[in-house]
Amino acid sequence: MGTNFKRLNWVFLLLLVSCTDPIRPEFEFRENLVYIESLASTTIGASYANITKSIIEFGVYKNAFVEDASVMFVNIDTGASIPLTLDNGLYIPSNDFAVQKGETFKLRVQLADGTIYESENETAVDLVPVDAIETSYSPETYFSPEYDRFVPGHIISVSFTDPPLQRNYYYWRFRSYEKLINCRVCYSGYLRNGECQGGSPNIIDAFKPYYTYTCESDCWRIRYGNRIKIFSDKFTDGIGTTNLPVAEVLLHTKRNILVELQQFSISEEAYEYYRTLKDIIDNNSGFNAPLPAALVGNMYNPVDSDEFVLGRFTVAASTTSSIWIDRTFIEEVPLELELSSQPEGSLGPTPPPQVYTAPCIENRYRTGVRPLGWVD
Repeated sequence: MGTNFKRLNWVFLLLLVSCTDPIRPEFEFRENLVYIESLASTTIGASYANITKSIIEFGVYKNAFVEDASVMFVNIDTGASIPLTLDNGLYIPSNDFAVQKGETFKLRVQLADGTIYESENETAVDLVPVDAIETSYSPETYFSPEYDRFVPGHIISVSFTDPPLQRNYYYWRFRSYEKLINCRVCYSGYLRNGECQGGSPNIIDAFKPYYTYTCESDCWRIRYGNRIKIFSDKFTDGIGTTNLPVAEVLLHTKRNILVELQQFSISEEAYEYYRTLKDIIDNNSGFNAPLPAALVGNMYNPVDSDEFVLGRFTVAASTTSSIWIDRTFIEEVPLELELSSQPEGSLGPTPPPQVYTAPCIENRYRTGVRPLGWVD
C-alpha cells in the first residue's frame, strides 16, 4: 500500500467491499493525498475534472489544486482520447464536447511525477427530462458558514415524471448568468496593456481609490452552484414529482439573472458516492474544506493496485432547463459589493494613453456569447 495510506485504520480494510463503493474510514490527516472528481455529461459545457492534493499551509489543512496534470476522457468504443485543459481552477474539454447516448468513457490522469490514475468504465444511463421548472425568493434560503448567517436567494424547484419499474437516481447542478458593466477594476493604478499597473488588480476594497473599466462589448458573469443536490426514487418509483427544491441561487447582486439548471441521471454507485460526499461537505463548511474522511470511488492506480485513490469519475445523461429571474423588487442587501463607475478617493490625473474600457475575456466564469433565453 502507498505510504500515504499506511496509517489507515484497520477498520477501513474490513469495511472495504469494492473500489466502487464510497467508504469513510478513520485516518490521520496526511499531506499529498490526491483527490479526483470528474463528470462527463451529455450536455455541452457541463463536463469537467477537478484534481486537488491535501497540504498543510501555515498550520492549516487545505486542498490545493493540481495544475500540472495531463487529463483526458477516453472513449472506450472508439479509442479516441479527448484532452482536458486548465481553465480557472478546473480541467475542461473543448467547448463542443458532449457524451453521446450509449457511449462509454473512462478518465485518465497523469501527474507531473508520472503517477497515473484511471477510472473504471462508465456509460450514461437513460435520461429523465424535466417537465417544469419554477423559482421562489426567500430572504433566508439557508445558513451559510461562509457568511455566518442566513443568506437571501432564489430556490429553484423542478417537476418530473419518474419512469416506473426501475431505480432512478438524480443529481442537479446549475450555472447562472448576469450582465457585467465593468470588466476590470484597478486599485491605486491604471489599466495598461491589459494589466493593472501601479496597483493591485481585482482586489475589492471600497476604501482604496480605484478605477473601473466598462466592458468593450456585452459580457456575462457565470456563477456555479456549490451545493450537492441528489434524489432517489426509492419511495417514489413511477410517481410524478412536483416542485422538488434542487438548487439555491444566492443574491450575490441585484442584477437580473438567467439560471441554467442541469438534471443528471446517474447510476446507483454514483448516487451513493455523492450522498457520502454531501454528508462530508455539509458538515465541514463546503467544498473548500479539506475532506475529513477518505472517499473511495471508481478511481485506481493501474500500476499500484494497493493504493486507494480518492474521488470518482461519473458519466451522466443530462437535460438543461433555463429560467429567467427578475430581481427588480428585492429589498434585501446583496451579498457582494458592486463598485460604481466613479473611483472612491483620488488617484490624480490619468496618465496617457487614456483607457476607458476592458475586453470581455472568455473563460469558464465569463462569456461574451449571449446565453440562450437572456432577456434585455
